[in-house]
Amino acid sequence: DMPGKIGLWCFAWYCAICSAALAQDYPVKPVRILSSGGAGGPNDTQTRGLAQYLADRIGQPVLVENRAGAGGIVAGEACVKSPPDGYTLCTFGSGAISWTPVLNTMSYDPIKDLTGVFHMGFIDSIINAHPSVPVNSLGELVELARAKPGYVTWASFGLTTSGYFFVQWLKKYKKVDIVIVPYKSAIQSQQAVVAGEVMVNSYTAGQTLTLIKAGKVKALAVNGDGRLPELPNVQTDEEAGFDLPLIKSWFGMLAPAAIPKEIAVRLNTEMNRITRDPKYADLYVKRLGFRSANMDVDQFNAYLRKSRADFEDFAREMDL
Repeated sequence: DMPGKIGLWCFAWYCAICSAALAQDYPVKPVRILSSGGAGGPNDTQTRGLAQYLADRIGQPVLVENRAGAGGIVAGEACVKSPPDGYTLCTFGSGAISWTPVLNTMSYDPIKDLTGVFHMGFIDSIINAHPSVPVNSLGELVELARAKPGYVTWASFGLTTSGYFFVQWLKKYKKVDIVIVPYKSAIQSQQAVVAGEVMVNSYTAGQTLTLIKAGKVKALAVNGDGRLPELPNVQTDEEAGFDLPLIKSWFGMLAPAAIPKEIAVRLNTEMNRITRDPKYADLYVKRLGFRSANMDVDQFNAYLRKSRADFEDFAREMDL
């Protein structure tokens, strides 16, 4: 019936106007970001940097709350339950969005119940060892693991982390027995290598380079698209004959799915501008080992869907 259709059309038009008006006035109060990363880790450090710079640009305080635990699920559950008004944002690593939902039953689906706001960047990692470990490359580590089954220990901060998948891949394709030692967060897993509690870990490039310079760990391989300028003699895992094509680590900022698109676009535009600021880039991108992704909202959400589909293929191949 015509009156009903006109009523619906008017309602849709009214919603669009309200949404646009909301976005225009946004923000009128402080914004909070739930960080799924442990304090001091790369996700948390960049989140805090973004919050500080974003506050200057939007004229409201941006507060960061740590909600680490359960591979990002603690932050995810809180995020999904928050009002979709742009005042609650959440930062996650690739594991929480692309990997965990494939391997675990969860109360929410990150792709359906959240929406991508800003891709914080890809992150290269360095497979590194305590200086006392008698190997200097990934190839030598595999030889050692083959010669002494159950001798090599590798730190992991969850069953949905690139380090964990890397060990599973080595076990399956290189037929080695490596012992995984679990830790609560990424930073704890790396501290364990520095302390000599465990032999090897895969950790973000920026923070590992600092430890390498201080002589606290040594690099065995780079897990990234190319060699690092700071470590010209250290091969990538691909060059060393250990290619894990799909396990690209990245971090991103998401929001409850029904956030008005105009607000998501506004935030994305501001944050992409922030990452182009040379001072910010030095402090929070290069120093942490991030590579900017430069994606808009639509590109990021398309990437989230592809990343999930790629991981589903990998999980099938690996019988995860």
